[in-house]
Amino acid sequence: MSVFHPSHRALLALGSLLCVFVLGCSRSESQTPQSKDLASLRQAVSGLHELSAAQKAGYTVAVGHPTDGHTCLSDVSGAMGVHYLNSTLVDSTLVVTKPQLMIYEPQRDGSTKFVGVEYIIPFKIRSATRQPPVLFGQSFQKDETFQLWALHAWIGRSNPSGMFAMWNPEVSCQYAH
Repeated sequence: MSVFHPSHRALLALGSLLCVFVLGCSRSESQTPQSKDLASLRQAVSGLHELSAAQKAGYTVAVGHPTDGHTCLSDVSGAMGVHYLNSTLVDSTLVVTKPQLMIYEPQRDGSTKFVGVEYIIPFKIRSATRQPPVLFGQSFQKDETFQLWALHAWIGRSNPSGMFAMWNPEVSCQYAH
């Protein structure tokens, strides 16, 4: 009678198969909570990359700067683009898959290109003296100009300043009206 002695490689393969098929292990378990949340956000807004679809979903208010009224926001550090607010989502609740604002960059031909999202909580709802809210493991920034807590997620346009930076040097207001 012969005795089967599996090789080390065969045991590893068998263990991998058991993990995947029996225990339900997958590569997603090695993802960080932040990367899982970002994947959920990307999936949730994938149908809103066209401005017309976002407007049908309730993102209808183009937010203007309180002092000059410009809707395409820019700074020496970069730009943000034009923010479209869904006012029904503005409250004290933060949901990864429901950003309060969708952000679009004006294009040369008059169209827009999706660049990111923003989460906000106005100071009237969460005082500026409180600890900042946190989402994706990131603390919100105080935006004194708009009187709110804010967190951007640049999921439509890469940002060399960081995924959650306020300004994106890759975004431009050059073609804003």
